[in-house]
Formats: sequence, C-alpha cells, structure tokens
Amino acid sequence: MRQAEYEAFAARIHHGYEYGENDGVGFFRAVALSKLPGLLHGFTARMGGVSAPPFDSLNLTFGKVDARENVERNFEIFCKAANVPYESLCIINFEHGTHVAAVTHADCGRGFSIEALPPCDGLVTNDPEVTLVSSHADCGAFFLYDPVRRAIGIAHAGWKGMLGRIGKNLVEAMVNNYGSNPGDIIASNGPCICRDCYEVDATLAAQFEAEFGLDCSAQGKPGKHQLDLEIPAAVQLLEAGILPEHITLMHACTFELPEFLFSHRRARGTTGDMAGFIKLV
Repeated sequence: MRQAEYEAFAARIHHGYEYGENDGVGFFRAVALSKLPGLLHGFTARMGGVSAPPFDSLNLTFGKVDARENVERNFEIFCKAANVPYESLCIINFEHGTHVAAVTHADCGRGFSIEALPPCDGLVTNDPEVTLVSSHADCGAFFLYDPVRRAIGIAHAGWKGMLGRIGKNLVEAMVNNYGSNPGDIIASNGPCICRDCYEVDATLAAQFEAEFGLDCSAQGKPGKHQLDLEIPAAVQLLEAGILPEHITLMHACTFELPEFLFSHRRARGTTGDMAGFIKLV
C-alpha cells in the first residue's frame, strides 16, 4: 500500500478506546464493538486479582512462575467481572506465529481444564458457547466481529505475527469457515507497546517497511528505529477488505500505563499477562 493511499484511509479509521471497571477489574474496549448487540469483548487491565509482585495482581497466564492456583483464581475473578462462564473459555496457545484455529463448544476448557490447543496465535468461532481468549504483555491484539454471519475472531500479534500478517489470516479464517464478507467485519486492535517505546534494530524496521509498503517506523538512536505496530495492523486489515470506517486503533500503550497494564519490556521480562476476550451472546 502506498503512503498517500494509507493516509487517505487513515482519516476514516476510528481512534481511541473506552475504559471501565466492574467488580474492581478494568477493561479496555472499542466503542464500535461495545455498541453492537450480541457481543462481549474487552482487554483486561492488571488490577483486581490475587497474584503477588511482580505479577500483581490480575495475571492471566499459566506460563510463568506465578502459582497456578493464583492464575486460576484470577480467571475466575475475570469471568465474573466480564460476565462470561469460566467453563466457556478457550485460550490461544501462542508461538508468535500466524496460525489461526477454528473452534467450537467442544474446545471449551482448552488450556484450562483440558489440554491446550495445538500452537496457534488466532482463534475464530461462530459458536456462542465459546469465549475466545488471548494473552498479551506488549504484543498487539486483533478483535473481529461479523454481525451478519455472527462470527468472531481474536489474535495475539507480536512483531513476528504482525509481520506475517496474522490479522489478514484471521479475516480469511472467518471468510473460509463462516462465509464472512470482509466488508461486514468490525475490527479493533488492543493495547500494545507504542512507537515511542518500541525500539528495534534498523533491519527489522526495514522488513516492516518492505512488507507493508510505507513508513512503519521512525529513526531512533544510531542503528535503531521506533516501530509502530498499529500501522501494519491497520494496513493488513484494509488489504483484507475491511472498510476503514470499520477499524478502531486504540492507541493505548502498555509501556506507558504501568498502573493499568503489564509490559514485558518495561519489566525486563518478569511480569504478568493481560487477556483479550470476545464472545457471542
């Protein structure tokens, strides 16, 4: 996509988020999704759980040193606040890749009470019994909802997944599995590390600019660039056929909001994870 073309589309993209708390648990949401009937979605803040520092307090990942019973309790707290059944949860088994899995009620409990899914960074479903869940601590998120075909998708997108176009793969999975028309899909990203805080080497920045055809970074210190993950997120959704007025970019930086969000980079690797979730109702 050419720079001028993207800038014309970007003028029609929504920006920002709404934030609210329920039972002491905070949620970041896209207004465009929240106002639609038949859908629950959100991206958790870090407070309201039982985990001790450095995982304080609503750590929602089993893959760290935090005790499993703490994480299980945190998910119970999250479910009550989000108004979703614990037994409905199905979580990605991320590998910083681009694979998207289609799931049904038979997969409820995967990664919780039953074995994890095979490696995948994205999930889609049209089954209202399932709550799709993803894990994040700087990496981006995608939330997709097709109100016509009643299908949803969620993805975890670090730089590898973003460069590999997992957002496009998520759209294609909804098209292929549920007959979605990309023009009907409403999309948002989630909180992620922003350009000002995300330093990468010049080689990686050049890869992004070659892949997406426009400026995705700004010059930083010698040999370094500041990478903007929201630009490639938007570009791949646009190129997959989603209308710019159906896209929201939240602009909530995980690094810059320590009271609300975990950040792997800010904590130098020892921290908890937030969760993204989406569910048909």
